[in-house]
Amino acid sequence: MRKFADEKALALPAEKHNPAENSDTSGPILDETAATLESLYENTLDTLVIERIVVGVFFVGVKLSNGCGGVAYTPPEVVHRAGSRILKNNIPIISGMPALSIVRDALPGPFAGIIRLAGLNALSVPFLNDRHYNMDTSGDLSAIASLFRHRRVCIVGAIIPLLKRLQQLEASEVTIIDRKKETQAESEAGYGIFVPPENTAAALGRCETAVFTGAAVANGSIGHLIGLVPAEAAIAVVGPTAGFVPDPLFRRRVALVGSVVVTDSDKALDNLAEGGGAYRLFGECMRKINLLNVPRLRQLGLDYSF
Repeated sequence: MRKFADEKALALPAEKHNPAENSDTSGPILDETAATLESLYENTLDTLVIERIVVGVFFVGVKLSNGCGGVAYTPPEVVHRAGSRILKNNIPIISGMPALSIVRDALPGPFAGIIRLAGLNALSVPFLNDRHYNMDTSGDLSAIASLFRHRRVCIVGAIIPLLKRLQQLEASEVTIIDRKKETQAESEAGYGIFVPPENTAAALGRCETAVFTGAAVANGSIGHLIGLVPAEAAIAVVGPTAGFVPDPLFRRRVALVGSVVVTDSDKALDNLAEGGGAYRLFGECMRKINLLNVPRLRQLGLDYSF
């Protein structure tokens, strides 16, 4: 791997507070996803029902009556806000509701937004399994090496396995933005340079490849973050939470979505019910996929062969 930029080069000035960071910029993306799915299903959505839901410690899981499942990360702030509502309110049971409730954003309760996201992922499975999109199944995001080789990479969100692989992918520079101290410790171990969250805009503004985790979709920041990336840079979104049909992300310049297809819905939900996270699901009940926005990759001059 090429030598990382020194810390002085990345000593970016602190930014002023941006009100957009507190708004839900994922909402339009999820609404477009719902509209895409309603069109793809045509009239068959009426037959689907939400069969099972698990709200785990870190992830929510949804299984539909056709057997398809989806998972989504639960941001800590959602759990915090849900506390008083759970204690005070009589929340209706969601299992048994029509799948159209997911599409039309009509689910009740404090976890409704995350359940909807997991449900959109579950609804997307048939169209990811039938090769409706250009897909690479050879590995995770690092399988598309051209996204990283000799490029300045900025990663928002902890993706420790990807950080480790970037050493072999010859990225010219890696910056990491995350609130977790554990991630800072990883970067100081030689995987990249840690940049505090208040410098997000400046760090993204100088990158050639930006990588966002699905957590950015769950916490409502993905649209805002995409807007900070230069027009000529590549964007990738990665993680199980980003397991919905990629059309809305592709329309926003995302070149690649590295996500999963749930292969055993019951096993996945059983794991989540026991407090398991995403790593526990890999290899047991999920398979990794890369969804490629071929026109965008061509526009950027990046090799997407696999």
